[in-house]
Amino acid sequence: MPDVIVVGGGVIGTACAYELTRRGVAVTLLERDELAAGASGRNNGLWVTPVDPELLPMARVSLEAYLELSDEAPAPFRIDPEPIGLIAVAFDEDDLRLGEVAHGPYRAVGVGVDELDADAVRSLEPEVAGDVIAGWLVHHGHRLAPAALTVSMALLAAADGAEIRHHLPARGLLTHGDRVTGVATDEGVLEADEIVVAAGPWSTVLLDPIGRSLPISGARGWLVGLVPRDVTLRHLVASAGWEEATGRWGDRRLRGEDLAVADAATSTLLHPTIDGGLIAGSSRQPAILPEPEDPDVPARIVQGAVRMVPALADAEVRAAWWGVRPMTPDERPLVGRLGPGLSVATGHGSEGVILAIGTGRLLAAQLLGDEPPFDPRPFEPLRFGATAAR
Repeated sequence: MPDVIVVGGGVIGTACAYELTRRGVAVTLLERDELAAGASGRNNGLWVTPVDPELLPMARVSLEAYLELSDEAPAPFRIDPEPIGLIAVAFDEDDLRLGEVAHGPYRAVGVGVDELDADAVRSLEPEVAGDVIAGWLVHHGHRLAPAALTVSMALLAAADGAEIRHHLPARGLLTHGDRVTGVATDEGVLEADEIVVAAGPWSTVLLDPIGRSLPISGARGWLVGLVPRDVTLRHLVASAGWEEATGRWGDRRLRGEDLAVADAATSTLLHPTIDGGLIAGSSRQPAILPEPEDPDVPARIVQGAVRMVPALADAEVRAAWWGVRPMTPDERPLVGRLGPGLSVATGHGSEGVILAIGTGRLLAAQLLGDEPPFDPRPFEPLRFGATAAR
């Protein structure tokens, strides 16, 4: 049985540690900050059906596991046992066209989608703006607390023997020949049979120096926390086509000539939280600076929320926050071996919570030589080439 170092204490790294320790592997997890410090603790906290069918097996494994884990979680992450439902709304003909395209993938994989006229939308969500012309009720959407999920998996891994080291950054990967043998830290060198890099958008900082470059780029996403006054939403509510409104990412590594036009794309998704608050999102923008490239994005998000639900103009703005998501050109994660002693689990974009435990199970099966829980080929980390240029 190998001993493994997992680099990264976000939802993916802790899921890998959790799944490996369940199988008797000796695991050390390294996190440079606190657990869930990045996008893993700064996201909407939603499990929704991926629009890419290749992600469905990984996503469904994760949802099933979260529902099973919720009763024993050391840090309660409060997942909805049944879907709350998502209503996408249309205010004009362009929205109608976007919505029809966006809901095809859900229907194709068996997710129920009900078409709604304006009266039906207002019956289900009376606070939606009066000029709504149509909508769709998608029968999915489980809310959960993402930071608590991340911490719970780390604590469960620790209970099975994992060593959780936070506030200890990995400074570099050590090699002997073509094999990765350990990690250099501020407290010394840690060696292991296998190293798993699950450091999100910062994975390249470790991989590039040893010639294992991968096409991972960072995308900053903003959310705004509101406290509504006399406004209650019964479902998730979104603009029609919100899934694609921020665009497919593709190869978004910025060149010098692109820098001045790296605008943030926004769409509206309203998440009524279990504690009575409301999270408004969302946005996507290439992340190249330590602080936000466009600090006006939260205001644009709130404007979209008020357009959709006018009564939110009176809501208290409690907080705004952002996280940086690790993106790949095809928006599928990179999970598997890069070479002797080295594996990766990164590139999950905005779907880390949706895919985390499925990722951990696939990674564990690959390291231990077990039958994979689903087809690993869509997640092959070398599918873009052995050393993608950066």
